[in-house]
Amino acid sequence: MELKTQALDRVLEALSPALAKELERVVQETRDELEQEFQQRLQSVVREAQSAAHREAESELQRRIAETREATSKQVIEETEERFKKTLEEHTNKIQSESTGQRRILEEELGKWRLFVQAQRQFDEASTQAEILARFVKLAEPFAAGLAVYVAKADSLALWKSRGSGAFPEIISEGSTDPESYFRTLVVRSKVVAAVSASSPCKMEIIDFLVSSVERAIEIFGLRLRAPLAKPVTLPKSDGGDDEKSHADARRTARLLISEIKLYNEEELKAGRESNDIYRRLQKEIERGREAYGQRVSGKILSRRDYFHEELIRILGDNDETRMGAAYPGPHVQ
Repeated sequence: MELKTQALDRVLEALSPALAKELERVVQETRDELEQEFQQRLQSVVREAQSAAHREAESELQRRIAETREATSKQVIEETEERFKKTLEEHTNKIQSESTGQRRILEEELGKWRLFVQAQRQFDEASTQAEILARFVKLAEPFAAGLAVYVAKADSLALWKSRGSGAFPEIISEGSTDPESYFRTLVVRSKVVAAVSASSPCKMEIIDFLVSSVERAIEIFGLRLRAPLAKPVTLPKSDGGDDEKSHADARRTARLLISEIKLYNEEELKAGRESNDIYRRLQKEIERGREAYGQRVSGKILSRRDYFHEELIRILGDNDETRMGAAYPGPHVQ
């Protein structure tokens, strides 16, 4: 037994340098691993600490920014309010000092717009072109020292009505101009139908607006007269008579159409009355009016009575049929 122990000691003694070296290596590796792990844990702790510090710093920064923004906003609002109050006070004082002049301007503008609305309504309600022009004269007269309306003739413009002061010739050409007065032709469907002249002093912008309104009113009026309408269906009364309203409407239509012929053909009409040949001179206009009349009146009325003929004799012939002349075909009854 002792021999075995001695043998083991000799073996251990022989192996001790290598074993010690291996043990040293294992210990060193273990120490290195522990050191590396320690460093990693240390770095992790440092990073966490830095992150926490950064978050705290960021939070503090945001808090300070919010406080600064709130303070700045409050200051800007206060300065803006103060500036607004000052500006408002300045404008209030200015308006108060100029209130009389401003009020007068506003009243003038308001009056102008009231006039424009009134003009549109009056022109729309007119039943003839002559009435449209007459209403224009009445509305425009206060805005010019003198006012004249001319109607178109074959190659000139003839004085129709005049008001106030100013020398208005009986006949003028379409190209007449006067730099010291207002002059404008009324053009409807590319045709000159009338003209307006106003002498100074005058409010040209108001007169010009009224002239434009008259142009539109005359054009719309002409379209209404010429537009073919559906023939009305009338039920006979028990005695076989016609509807009284249909007869009244037919007479009114004839009167409007013939009044238009008279308005724009005063010179030819005057000559025709003197020489008893109205129809020869105005045949084209009369037949055009009759065609429009036939489009707007029911066949039943046309077959019973010729209101166009009756109004033609009354208005153009001054109730004298002989003035129409031998060429006139007489009443048309279908």
